[in-house]
Amino acid sequence: METDADPGRPIAYQALAPGTPVHDREGRRVGTVKQVLADERADIFDGLVIETEDGTRFVDAPDVGHCAEHRVELKLTAAEVAAQPRHEQSAPSYHPGAQQGGWQDLWRRISLRRLWRRD
Repeated sequence: METDADPGRPIAYQALAPGTPVHDREGRRVGTVKQVLADERADIFDGLVIETEDGTRFVDAPDVGHCAEHRVELKLTAAEVAAQPRHEQSAPSYHPGAQQGGWQDLWRRISLRRLWRRD
């Protein structure tokens, strides 16, 4: 795999751009940054989603060693990166606990309506 000679200046995770090359701890290129995951309000870096030959992978923040202008260096080997969980984006889902349908649904609507009635 290819290695980049100049990683550039160190940068914060907030400045990391999609498409930035990602290298393993031995200096081999293992992919590119697809997305930076963080809680911006709490200023917490959660990790990176990277595009690899084996598909999209999630790399947890403690496994990210160094972020620079032109490359990211991981604390993992290429084999460890390939073993990371796949990352699939999906919308948050809600699974209601109450059963729907029939008499139970009708009774729930009638009983809850009394709670919200304006006098």
